[in-house]
Amino acid sequence: MSTGLIIAIVVVVVVLLIVAVMTARRSKARREQERQRLSERAGGHRQEAGLHATKAQEHEQQAQEAKRQAKEADQQAREAAERAERERQMSQRHGEKADDLEQKL
Repeated sequence: MSTGLIIAIVVVVVVLLIVAVMTARRSKARREQERQRLSERAGGHRQEAGLHATKAQEHEQQAQEAKRQAKEADQQAREAAERAERERQMSQRHGEKADDLEQKL
């Protein structure tokens, strides 16, 4: 082989190596940018998830408080119904006693 051909082959190989290295660096830089972009998006999603979790907990507490109040209101309604029934019975008894007394007159 001639010296010129060997030099040409060496130059082509060196150029190809340089191109390969440059391409690898660009690919690595693009991957890093993509990784950074995805990391930022993931961070945003994590923050959003945290806000939703906090809101969910607040709503759960409100629901529990509403259930407690409903249970208390139900108990008060039952007690009021029992008092109303006792008053109705007492009214009926007193009405009957009044009727008995009127009949004796």
